Amino acid sequence: QFRDLLQSVQSEYSYVLYYTKVRWLSAGCVFERVWQLKDDIVSFFHEKQCSAECEMLEDTEWLSDFAFFTDLLCHMNNLNVKMQGKNQFIDDIWAHLKAFKLKLNLFAGQLAKNDLSHFSRLNSTPSVNEEKLKNYEDGLKKLYFEFERRFQDFSAIQTELDIFNMPFNVNCEAVRSDLQLELIELQSNKQSFLNMPKLEFYKSLSKISFPNLISHAQKISSMFASSYIHCKK
Repeated sequence: QFRDLLQSVQSEYSYVLYYTKVRWLSAGCVFERVWQLKDDIVSFFHEKQCSAECEMLEDTEWLSDFAFFTDLLCHMNNLNVKMQGKNQFIDDIWAHLKAFKLKLNLFAGQLAKNDLSHFSRLNSTPSVNEEKLKNYEDGLKKLYFEFERRFQDFSAIQTELDIFNMPFNVNCEAVRSDLQLELIELQSNKQSFLNMPKLEFYKSLSKISFPNLISHAQKISSMFASSYIHCKK
């Protein structure tokens, strides 16, 4: 019946996406689609005389919360999409996560200043009060610390990831002794390896000259989320 209503009013959208626990990424899509269809949904409930549902959907405080969570889920969906696909190594995943933590800090700071630049749906809702914004700011801070807690193991291996991702820039004195001499050799000949894709770069290294660096690369690239696990020639 709701689909018939959407077609009768020539809505841009003719259906609402379904969410399942198996595909949690779809949750953000469901929130976004419901937001886009909220006026049509209210019209449908009015037609069916569903007063409780209409009251909820027309409540400004509920609408404000829904807008905030829709905006936040869209940001999190973008993070999830970036971490999928081929050619993603563990250092790439960590880079995406670090960037998202910085975004959360930015979002919280902006909400503290009533700046809704990155929360377009929330910005479009009428009369978002300061108490609400403070709650959203606190929620973003809690989410930031939850990311810190869940991914603290990444911070513990930051140097190892830097060696894998930026072998030409890492400070040789700050790395393990078994890698120091090989890194010096590598950095002294970096013109031979510049602009090579990461996987091809490690495949091109001589197993005789750089056995420890290759072993290190195999270890890092075999961690979860990496698309490739072999570095050999």
